[in-house]
Amino acid sequence: MNNEIDVTKIIPFFQPIIAADTREIYSFEVLGRFIDDDGAVRSLGPLFESKETTNTEALQADRLVRKSALQKYAEEIRNEYLFINIRLEWLVQYSNRLEELPTLQWAREFGIDPQKLVIEITEEEFNSDNDDYLKVLRYYRDSGCRIAIDDYGKNANDISRIDLLSPDIVKIDMDYIHKSQSSHYFREYLSTMAGYAERVGIEVLYEGIENEKQLDICMSSKGRFYQGFLIAKPQAELKNPIVDLSVFNVVADRGLSAVRAAAGNRNRLRLLWEDCIDTYLKKHPFECGDFTQMDFDEYLIKLYETMFSTSHFETIQDILNKNVKRMYLCAQSGIQISRNIEITAQGINFVDYRNKNWAWRGYFRKTLFAFDFGRKSYLTEIYRDATTKEPVFTFGYLVSAQILLFIDICA
Repeated sequence: MNNEIDVTKIIPFFQPIIAADTREIYSFEVLGRFIDDDGAVRSLGPLFESKETTNTEALQADRLVRKSALQKYAEEIRNEYLFINIRLEWLVQYSNRLEELPTLQWAREFGIDPQKLVIEITEEEFNSDNDDYLKVLRYYRDSGCRIAIDDYGKNANDISRIDLLSPDIVKIDMDYIHKSQSSHYFREYLSTMAGYAERVGIEVLYEGIENEKQLDICMSSKGRFYQGFLIAKPQAELKNPIVDLSVFNVVADRGLSAVRAAAGNRNRLRLLWEDCIDTYLKKHPFECGDFTQMDFDEYLIKLYETMFSTSHFETIQDILNKNVKRMYLCAQSGIQISRNIEITAQGINFVDYRNKNWAWRGYFRKTLFAFDFGRKSYLTEIYRDATTKEPVFTFGYLVSAQILLFIDICA
């Protein structure tokens, strides 16, 4: 075999995968290792990635790992799931002799229920015109196996793979997880991918987690499964695996507390704004029937000035005044009927967005939904302003039967 690896020294290693719902080991991923001349255990990754390694050599090594892993799994009478990586190019040759698929043959030989196997597809060169591998994967699924797609998000054609393969699990590309530490673009993309998977009924697995910040980001993006050196390293034995569930539990509990605290703070801020505006409206009822454009602008200016000049609000001025970015009025149809009042360090500016329709914006629709359920105000979660890229909230308030007040607040 290439790279001077003794096939008798190729062994399987197993990396635990933790489920958020049980906070226990859900499965193990099978990984290839070999013992070098000095007795050190090394990854088989370089062998599989080397251009000098032939397809036959790679397949031989992979089959040694798979068979040994299945045998050990059976001997130890395990009940967790087992993730098995297989290249699609190796499966095509079995499209017309499905009953000869080695992994399923070994499962039958060792008495393993195929429902405990997760077939993880590692093929990057996806060809949507090739039906042979789809035939094989359907056979795996019909036999009871689950299907997972590795490195999800890495390729532009991932949506095509999702559509054709209908996987049970997607493993998020670890590059996105690592880059999310320093980029809000990658953090939001993680959340978007996880949200999409959840909506179409696919479970999400985050791999390559190396530190608590990455684990926290993944948990806040939502997903059921977690894998990485922070939690558990690949190891030779399935029995008594070394897993740091304490760090997993700490980060999970901390994340839940942060979510609850953020929700509580958002609700308190919403009620503060609501109280301020309620008080103002009692003294200055909003009668838009006779309002001119100047009246709209003056009304908003007086509302803003009153909120931060009245002694009633002294205790919350620091909370509100420093963070107000803009205010404007819209009809329930979405049409903006006032100019923006933009609050800057230099004072108040007017920006004319009248007759723009904001009904397509998520915050506008969510505000209307809140009103439909009997609330008179709504405060969004944090998002990025499209112009300044600053993190902001948007507060919505029903000032009359047909008019909505919106206030953008720097987070």
